[in-house]
Amino acid sequence: MGFHVCEYCKPGDTGQYSNLSSGDVTLRFDSGNTWEMPDMILHYIADHGFRPPLEFIEDVMNQTVIGSERAQTKGLPRKVGYLSGGYVEGEIPAGFLEKLETLMVAANRSGDRIQYRGK
Repeated sequence: MGFHVCEYCKPGDTGQYSNLSSGDVTLRFDSGNTWEMPDMILHYIADHGFRPPLEFIEDVMNQTVIGSERAQTKGLPRKVGYLSGGYVEGEIPAGFLEKLETLMVAANRSGDRIQYRGK
């Protein structure tokens, strides 16, 4: 495994967020939803126009993260941002990226980020 480089970037592309991924973040909201995403999701949204599902957007904008330890999740988390092939493009609400980035940084600090291991 190790690092994953964005398959949608062309050589020389630069963007607002890094186009390298080395792990996953899991966020559990008080809505009852648990979402797992690559740490490169911010790049996909900001730099390629990826629009996550509306329910994920609503959780990020309106709900409170109540933890995300994988052992605490009931059932499997829903995956978002693992782009393969085509993806839906579209607008996102103002402040969404900043709020998602803050949640991801907090998850990383609390140990709720899984680092890929190189082979």
